[in-house]
Amino acid sequence: VDINGDGALQFEELALLMHLYRHSEGFSRMEVQKLTLSFQEQHAEAGADEGGRSPSGGGGIKLPAGKLPNVLMTFFGPAFAQAAMQLGTELFDRAKGYDEGGASAAPPLGLDLPEVLIWARRMRDKEFDIYKQAFTEADANLSGGIDMGELQVLLIKLGFTITQDAIEEMITIAKSRGQWHELEDGSLDYDAFVHFMQVLNEKDGFTATELDELRFVFDKFDADGSGDIDCMEFGDIMHYCGYRTAIEEVMMLWGRIDYDNSGTLDYREFIRFMRLHHEGEVRLIKDTFDNYKDDAGTLDQDAAREALLHLASSSKSIADKSSEGAQREEAIVKAVDIKNMHIDAPVDTEAFIKLADLIRSRRVLELRKRAGFSDVEIERFHELFNEIDKSGSGCINQEQTARLVTQLGFPLRTQEDQRRLVQQIHEAWKTAAECGMPSTSEGGGIDFWIVVQLLRGAYRRDDKQTLDKVTRAAEQSRFKQQEVSEFQEVFLNWHERDHSRFADGHDERTAADDGAKNLSKSSVLRLLRSLGLKVESPDRVNLDKKLTEMSHLPSGNIEFSDFLRLMRWVLDTNFCNVAKVAAAPSG
Repeated sequence: VDINGDGALQFEELALLMHLYRHSEGFSRMEVQKLTLSFQEQHAEAGADEGGRSPSGGGGIKLPAGKLPNVLMTFFGPAFAQAAMQLGTELFDRAKGYDEGGASAAPPLGLDLPEVLIWARRMRDKEFDIYKQAFTEADANLSGGIDMGELQVLLIKLGFTITQDAIEEMITIAKSRGQWHELEDGSLDYDAFVHFMQVLNEKDGFTATELDELRFVFDKFDADGSGDIDCMEFGDIMHYCGYRTAIEEVMMLWGRIDYDNSGTLDYREFIRFMRLHHEGEVRLIKDTFDNYKDDAGTLDQDAAREALLHLASSSKSIADKSSEGAQREEAIVKAVDIKNMHIDAPVDTEAFIKLADLIRSRRVLELRKRAGFSDVEIERFHELFNEIDKSGSGCINQEQTARLVTQLGFPLRTQEDQRRLVQQIHEAWKTAAECGMPSTSEGGGIDFWIVVQLLRGAYRRDDKQTLDKVTRAAEQSRFKQQEVSEFQEVFLNWHERDHSRFADGHDERTAADDGAKNLSKSSVLRLLRSLGLKVESPDRVNLDKKLTEMSHLPSGNIEFSDFLRLMRWVLDTNFCNVAKVAAAPSG
């Protein structure tokens, strides 16, 4: 708007600036284009969801009010998911107050682009408030700037534990966008800090190389190229990345990261999850470093190896806190060969994080070939494989593979089943090759690790059936996704208690229940009592009858889908006066 280029604004130029600001809400041209694109994408998606219909009127398109948080999350990043949802709730709360006659007013039918820009402005103000408060706290000496040391401490408070190399890369990107200001000592003033933080949130703290790797993994499992992954594809990613996650654990994680409750994860939501997971890993790495460092704050070679061994043996897969997980980790420690790796001492925190990343990459390669199975499961498969491979050649043929698969509970009853097995063996061979496993050539004998990949496919089909059952049960029980996730966590905790009791030979399981995540009747009773319910003898008879009616397992135990229906029955019948117990103040 500085038309004459004199570095000052005349009245006409100031009026032009105010005019542009009102129309753009203070966003740059590039930012308005990005918001417009997100607005159009969400509008198109809403139209697809409604069979081609979406709110419109006034000569322009309108975005359904419920899609506002999605637009804001897309623009500001998943780190602002909670704030975006709060603004979405505020939008609906305001709409309810529009009816001055006292009746409950309907939410607005839709928002046009200028209205979305206004709400985006409110989000930008919240963003700047967060940055200003953080900057002020970090600038302890009131110099008007923060140096690199202060910046790293500040980033940790904001939820980003990243290396110096990553910080420098993002500063370079921020500088390339212009409007960059540094103080004479090289520290960042507030404006420079804001530009840096916008780049940081855009990339969620990952370097370009890391984002390329994450994009490769995401696209690899986005089978239909839709730009979204579903719960099953998310589970496949977890297995590919080396995590042992049963389908019930995957569903529990899903409830925590599907921020917009769309039933799918887009790339940005996936990146946000990986950031949260990465933060957990880095915290563990730094805690381990602190436990082994010397008075100088570094590690010598012996201390670094000991710390890495401790780190590798204590790192568990997501949600894997079982004894099986511990046994598996012992085998993985041997595979990564920490004792013989080269280490340049002294090792500081940054160097230790890089060493830990190297160990992690080695662990992933070893875990990937196990296809997400535990040590106990791998051992069981190996025993069956060796029983069939009587010659000890290390390979079996197609007929023997069919026998092994059948013994594990996947019968091949028809010729179509046999033909499908041939295709699945081919797919397992390809997967094994992609994972970098040395193996026999396709068309030759089938070695053990190909069988493992084949079994992952078979169990995946079982997982899909389990997911479908839970989805139907959640719909029938009228529970929201967040409630399902909370019930899932409770269910898995009590399953783990059951599992521990089973290991001591005191549980009600039967062999037919093997591998299924379920709860015994006695565990359900203990669970309800732990919630404060007084289950007397008549109540126990009713509960036992209901559990018997719901169970589909030989032991009478219930799976999670049955557990959801049971919880709905408990609430609807006010079993043992649960409403009063739930309303009572805690503590």
